[in-house]
Amino acid sequence: MTISGFGGMGKTYLAEEAGRWLLRTGMFARVCLVGYANFQGIDAVSYAVSVLATVLETNLIDAAAVTSALADQSVLVILDNLESLDAEQLVSLLDAAKEWSEVGESRVLLTTRTPDLHHPDYPNYPIAIGRRSRHVSLQLEGLQPDDAVNYFQSLLKLPPAPRLDLPFRNDLLALFDLVQRLPLAIGLLAAQLKDRQVLDVRKELEELMAQSPDNPLLASLNLSINRLASEVQEWIKRLGVFQGGAWEPQILRITEIEEPEWHKLKVQIEASGLIQVESLGGAPFFKFHPTFAPAMWSRLTDAEQQELLIRHREYYFQLSGYLYFEDQKDNPFVVRAVAQKELQNLLLAVYGSIAENEKFASKFITSVNRFLGYFGLNKERKSLVRYGQYIQSEIGSEEWFMKKSRLGDQMWSVGCYAEAETVFQEILDGLWFNPSYQRCLALGKLAQCHESTGQPEQAIAGYLQELEELGKLEQNISVKRETSTVYTDLGNVLTDVGNYNQARKFYEVSIEKAQNIQDIRMEAIAGAQIGYLALAQNNFTDAVQRYQEALTIFHQLDEPPMEAITWHQLGMVFEELHQWESAEQAYRKSCQINEVLNNLTGAAKTWNQLAFISHNTGKIKEAEEWYRKAINAGRLIDDVIGVSIRLNNLANLLQQFGDRLNEAQSLAEEALALMKTINPSAVEIWMTYNVLAEISDKQGNPAKAKEYRRLSRTTRANFAGTEYELRQHAQLIDGVARAVNDAEVRQQLESEMENAPSEWQNLNAAIRQILNGQRNEDILCEGLDAIDSQIVLAILGQVKR
Repeated sequence: MTISGFGGMGKTYLAEEAGRWLLRTGMFARVCLVGYANFQGIDAVSYAVSVLATVLETNLIDAAAVTSALADQSVLVILDNLESLDAEQLVSLLDAAKEWSEVGESRVLLTTRTPDLHHPDYPNYPIAIGRRSRHVSLQLEGLQPDDAVNYFQSLLKLPPAPRLDLPFRNDLLALFDLVQRLPLAIGLLAAQLKDRQVLDVRKELEELMAQSPDNPLLASLNLSINRLASEVQEWIKRLGVFQGGAWEPQILRITEIEEPEWHKLKVQIEASGLIQVESLGGAPFFKFHPTFAPAMWSRLTDAEQQELLIRHREYYFQLSGYLYFEDQKDNPFVVRAVAQKELQNLLLAVYGSIAENEKFASKFITSVNRFLGYFGLNKERKSLVRYGQYIQSEIGSEEWFMKKSRLGDQMWSVGCYAEAETVFQEILDGLWFNPSYQRCLALGKLAQCHESTGQPEQAIAGYLQELEELGKLEQNISVKRETSTVYTDLGNVLTDVGNYNQARKFYEVSIEKAQNIQDIRMEAIAGAQIGYLALAQNNFTDAVQRYQEALTIFHQLDEPPMEAITWHQLGMVFEELHQWESAEQAYRKSCQINEVLNNLTGAAKTWNQLAFISHNTGKIKEAEEWYRKAINAGRLIDDVIGVSIRLNNLANLLQQFGDRLNEAQSLAEEALALMKTINPSAVEIWMTYNVLAEISDKQGNPAKAKEYRRLSRTTRANFAGTEYELRQHAQLIDGVARAVNDAEVRQQLESEMENAPSEWQNLNAAIRQILNGQRNEDILCEGLDAIDSQIVLAILGQVKR
């Protein structure tokens, strides 16, 4: 079934209530709502699959998997706000939804503003004649008479209290029939009927309907406006410049209505039902009736419109700057709430500023862009960056710096790291060598690109240089905030290369500096990274606590991109604990967010982990499909690191099947070729050498297997993280090295080995060979796991000295 109707009719509310009622009455065992109102992705089907996987609590990969899962269940799938999708995505989703609705007892309910979906499987049959059809359409045209009266009576309970008795039912319905019993129109009429006779209202409405016979909402709106005082009618025209509503400080500045007049005005228009008041940051936010602002805008002359737009751009530029800097202080929650509410006004103003080539346009873009990034509005952010490139600027100027920085950030955010690196290098080339805040930011961004492309040494050098230059600047809040950020960035690189002790110190410094300037967001980011460090060191309790604390902050800050990252990391903790269901749940939440945001980089990482879980739980077919999905996504965005790791993972999966060894070898060799183009530590290249060794063994080529294992051990030994791991075994390594030349130490060591746990059996056997004179690492490491092999290499290193 499709529910259609124009914006504000309540399609979503109706679909949600229907879902609740059908669930309570037992017609469906589960209800899943997939909302597309804020969807920015390129695959609407994949997003629906992710949401359904969460609701059904099962591992789903594609539309076909959903069809199979629904076959034995009674699920109501609600696909909401389909008008947000482009034609290609809509067709794919409708194709899938048709299959989902025709298995078992499951059904699909759609909502959209367009009655005709232009799809052969979704004919526009009304319910009355469509009972024998597979699809029927419910076009919302107004409430039923009883519902209209009940709705009206509920509205009368809202303040102010009515001064007249309830009208007769027939008179009331005759009035509501004029506006087709539309809820939005009834809401306006209810305010009128609190102090006016129903027949008087009807007479005036009939006159207005004659002026706009096809638009009952406009007629009911004009009815409300006509009852306002004449000076109020003149003032409220200026509200037409706003997009759906506005914060009170902005209204007063832009309309230039004096405060006494404004207080008189807002009492009248609130009582008329034209606005609703919400508290926002200590000042009211006025949400307009959906038809109000467009109607008011049409009443203004061209000259009045242009004058208002100039002030609208100027004051929203000032608001964007205020929000930009206040966001760095101790109460970003209010700032985010204001930015979210005022986003449409900010976007109208910033695009207008670009079009008019105003001198503050570049700064305006930078301020708005920050919040688009926080809120995960990648499509709008990309569009704004694209338009901003047309702003003329001189090399080295502030406008030039901001324009180039936005372009580099945009490239980095979509995984084009090499291109982003080029842009940030161009920025450094265009700036003077003297320390400046802009130069420091460019150094940090360039280091971030080196980190993303597997060049940790260059990244560390870049971050350290940025810290040095930041220390030479005036220590204002921006510099202090960036300093805190750099310490976290350094911690990230050091964690990646295994220098865990130094990484933790940097994270702790970052938190301390963030606390000093009351930067809640930076503190949460650094805290989450300590969680990642705890995960790397098998401190799972600390990791879970850190991630849950960070999730709370990111949710309050309305930062879905950071929520997605943190859910992914939390999934990794549960995965290490072999809590597969909890891990899947966390990964699915991460996937849902990333797919809405069209973040393929993040989604592909999570799909890789879902493949790993499937592999470990014996779901081989699903694991292969997840790996291939992740690989294909990585290729789309040129993610060399991600693609190489996932190719190796898929090779490792397939090499367990004798008839697929050649395919596994091809995948592993492709992975190895990619890994050799970047830093080996960034992709754990030793894992791929090990997979190739296992494949060579199964293909009957022991010499080749031996060489691959030697390469695996060598590259693992060169990884900084190996040194940290070996510290836990330092006493054993030192003891064996001394026992080689000391009979007394050897006797004590052999006694300890006899009482060692069974899992030490292979390592102990290798140690005995060392004590007996064996020095061939190939022989000694035969049958040992990765860390035991490194222990043997460390012992040989000391013995040979």
